[in-house]
Amino acid sequence: MWLIIPRQTLDNLLMQRLLFSFLFIFLNASAFALDDPWMQIEKASQAARQLSYKGIFAYQNQQEMRSIEITHLNNGKEEFARIINLDGPPRELLSSGDNVVVFNPNKENVRIQKRQGQNLFPAILPSNIEFVKSSYSLRSGDQERISGREAQIVFLDPRDEYRYPYKLWLDKESGLLLKMMVLDHNQKIIEQVSFNQISLFASQDLNWFTPSIDAHKKYVMDEVPANIVSKDKYCTISNLPAGFREVSHVTRMMGRQPILVHQWIFSDGLSSVSLFINPIPKGQKSKVGELQIGSAHIFARVMDGSQIMVVGEVPPATIQKISNSVQSVSAH
Repeated sequence: MWLIIPRQTLDNLLMQRLLFSFLFIFLNASAFALDDPWMQIEKASQAARQLSYKGIFAYQNQQEMRSIEITHLNNGKEEFARIINLDGPPRELLSSGDNVVVFNPNKENVRIQKRQGQNLFPAILPSNIEFVKSSYSLRSGDQERISGREAQIVFLDPRDEYRYPYKLWLDKESGLLLKMMVLDHNQKIIEQVSFNQISLFASQDLNWFTPSIDAHKKYVMDEVPANIVSKDKYCTISNLPAGFREVSHVTRMMGRQPILVHQWIFSDGLSSVSLFINPIPKGQKSKVGELQIGSAHIFARVMDGSQIMVVGEVPPATIQKISNSVQSVSAH
């Protein structure tokens, strides 16, 4: 004998089954998203720029160690940041969007310098994470407490010899980068930055966005050499290390005896390298060879009467390959 089930009951059972199926798919997709380390990196990149926070972090490399205070605010339209050196000579940096101003007080006055925008801790991750994916693989590690907050450890492992490994501690609640280590290929620490204190805030007050320096001192604006736009192709650069691309190129007259200096900045999204090329003035000795200063490597050579110098906190192989990427230099 067949069991007769009302049509409405069948419809209800079918709807429940569909809802369960959708819920199962959704939960699995959500779990996959949470387990995807690149989603954590994306969140960390956004958090450093979109959140408002204040804290003190310690910076250490092979030459120095200092404490730095940072206040960062995002009002929904623009970012504001104030960075203060707490150790050594007083120094403050104020940034509004891409505009950066550095205040360096000394005994007589306060020197003011304008600089191009740059990624500063904790905003060291690029806004476009795809920039990093091609050069690094990513894996999750353990969880640790940093500055009183639970953090997830993730590792950015280089895909080749042209970059260093990174170890990152990401705040589990907000995604904010709380600690970072740059390691050499033997897992020795090259550079380390870590918050000792950190707090998030919601206030839109900008009263803190002023330098706390002696108002009785004279303010002196350092003249920034104007960028010179050259219509001529100065040199040929090809065969850069994989993942590195040009992010900036300026040409300026610099030095006491003004020399035309070309500067390129190449980046893989995390690491940056500067290339300088300038004609060697008559009577000036050229620089040739390799040098390491702290965590930075320098490689210098001469080509066609020009000084070529590459500087960056990257492996020596990267410095040399970028130097060798300069194929020719035009006549001056």
